[in-house]
Amino acid sequence: MDDLKKVCESALNLKIISFFHENPSSVDTSRGIAAWLNHDHRQIEEALDYLAGQKILIAHRSGSTTAYAYTQDKKTLKKIERFLQSRKD
Repeated sequence: MDDLKKVCESALNLKIISFFHENPSSVDTSRGIAAWLNHDHRQIEEALDYLAGQKILIAHRSGSTTAYAYTQDKKTLKKIERFLQSRKD
């Protein structure tokens, strides 16, 4: 994963990470996530693919459909937790 601060320079990336952090058992397609976040589907899809590449999300591909889920890597989750908490302080 790139530096989390760098990843979260994008407000959209931060919004998606926060969504999954608050809903860690969510698994949804880019269209579903775009609806939840009330954002353009194409932009969401690009951000989701980027975040999957950063190992923050997991992309589950099945045919022409891809569903995204939050990482289960404890080290990454702790890093995200600390980062999000520092933004609140």
